[in-house]
This record gives sequence, C-alpha cells and structure tokens, in this order.
Amino acid sequence: MEYRFLIVEDSLLVAMDIEDAIHRSGHDVVGIAPDMKMALNYTRDTDIAFVDVRLADGETGPEIARALAEYGIVVIMITGNPGLVASDSSGILGVMPKPLTDEASMDLIQFAVDRKNGRPGTPPARLRLFH
Repeated sequence: MEYRFLIVEDSLLVAMDIEDAIHRSGHDVVGIAPDMKMALNYTRDTDIAFVDVRLADGETGPEIARALAEYGIVVIMITGNPGLVASDSSGILGVMPKPLTDEASMDLIQFAVDRKNGRPGTPPARLRLFH
C-alpha cells in the first residue's frame, strides 16, 4: 500500500533527500512545508509526517507535530536538535537526529509505515521512541 508523507522542513536540500527516499520506498510526498501555516494545509491528505523542530517561523515543529497527530497522522520528529523535543510530547512517535544516512532514511520510512499499519516494526538505531 502506498502512503502519503508530509515533510515539514525549511531546508530544501534536506527535504529533497527525504523526499527521494520516500519515493524510492514506493510512497508519495503530498508536500514540503517550511512552516506551520503551510504544514497545517496538508492535514487531510497526509498519513505520515516527518517534522523538523526549527522551521522558517521559529521552533514550531513540536506544536505542528502535536496538531498533525490529532488528525491520526503518524508523526516522527527529524532534527539536529533532538534535546528540544520533550519525551512526553503528546502524539509524537519519536525523534530521529540529523543528519540522516540513506539507510537510516529508508529504515525510518519503513518503521513509520509499520506503525501506521498497527505493527510494532523495527525502529532505526538512533530513533528515540516516546511510545
């Protein structure tokens, strides 16, 4: 089954690397959003979201992630600042530190898909799970 991913990231190069990995995994990217306003426009079309902490409008990533999770979207934070994400972050599956290798990206995508399907999956080595 093909899933629809949202990438919430203000660095276009990072977003494009993640987008490429998602496409190679056989899934679709509904959008790349650099800020909260744009990210929240994709709530109806998204199954899984990868969200950075620091975006074009500040450190709004955790707030965006919680809002997306309320729509039943599987949310994983991907950030160079994992300490900025509280481990009790409601609705957020976990946080993955940047930079991502290609292998880590592919593993993270598969893990997110497994969780969306209700399976436990195998988390990538550097992923800190919240629940």
